[in-house]
Amino acid sequence: MGKKEECEPGAPLWMLTFGDMMSLLLCFFVLLLSFSTMDPAMYKEVSGSLKQAFGVQRDDIVYDMPKGVDIISRVFNPVFSVDVILEKIKSAIKLELIKGEIQVEVKNNKVVLRMKDNLTFAPGSAKLTPRAKQILNKLIPVIKSVPGDIMVAGYTDNIPIHNSKYPSNWSLSAARAAAVVNYFVSKGHIDPNRIAAVGYGASRPLVPNDTPEHRAMNRRVEIIFLQPSHPEDLNTKPVTQKGLKYQEPIPPIQ
Repeated sequence: MGKKEECEPGAPLWMLTFGDMMSLLLCFFVLLLSFSTMDPAMYKEVSGSLKQAFGVQRDDIVYDMPKGVDIISRVFNPVFSVDVILEKIKSAIKLELIKGEIQVEVKNNKVVLRMKDNLTFAPGSAKLTPRAKQILNKLIPVIKSVPGDIMVAGYTDNIPIHNSKYPSNWSLSAARAAAVVNYFVSKGHIDPNRIAAVGYGASRPLVPNDTPEHRAMNRRVEIIFLQPSHPEDLNTKPVTQKGLKYQEPIPPIQ
């Protein structure tokens, strides 16, 4: 039998180079992780999609033939997420939100931006105030950067108005909504096929019209960002008249 060769004590020499390489790779990936940022809206969108994918199977009533969809664009495209649109709006009007001049909330697939009446118009008038124009100028880039339709809704309190220019609260609320739409189209060059104006008068109050404070809350203008659940649902049939779009029927604001 041949003589057994004895191994040298300690780790082989190549382990030193291997260990150095592993340490450098570890530092590299730690730096990448530290430089990265998490998008809360994107994370919420992805987690919601995973929940639907791995949840309990459901029976849905459908009337149309199933269509192929792009799963990657549906899950990872943040343009159609109301959370992303909400963050864009908050970034554009931070100061107004802090002052309480504007309220923003999400309702289903809609982002509702609510402006107080005294901020946008003088009493009994449909002429935009200079302060209102400043705020609308901040919202124009947001509208241009997101898809979907925009609906501007005007509301009043229950105190009747009757003069030569506005015979009813309906007329005043519609004129105020149209003033905002005209500003977006003329000054902001927003596509008129995307935007609509509607006046609700006193028919949809936020709170009962029982105190002056409550009536002031009900006098408002809402800018509503309408977003479909999925990109393939972006199909509208607008009816245009003199550059403004009117949708039939107008979807109710819940």
